[in-house]
Amino acid sequence: RDAVGAGVAAVLGLYEERAAELGLSVSLRRGPRCPSLAEALEGLQDVERYYRHLCLESELLLRGISCDSLEEMEALPQSWERILERYRGDVVEATLVKVSLFVDNHQELCCSPGS
Repeated sequence: RDAVGAGVAAVLGLYEERAAELGLSVSLRRGPRCPSLAEALEGLQDVERYYRHLCLESELLLRGISCDSLEEMEALPQSWERILERYRGDVVEATLVKVSLFVDNHQELCCSPGS
């Protein structure tokens, strides 16, 4: 989650620094090697939602455990694995790559017209 917060701060900070220089249309335009500001922020929202659902589902599983039930205790590892399988890190990795490309390319101004 820290990486997501840092990504949001980097994307918005970069836009605020260069808003006048780049203009909104350039920041929102997608380049061949550079996602748009909207795509970078959308990806970060997807990751935030991913973590929120993962945490909620994990919390529900843990709250539902009864130490009085041996059957539930024995099934706990499989239940936990199902949650982890459903929430693989592909979304997070892809988004962080997209944000990294956005920040790197906008710092170099490679998304300017003609790139």
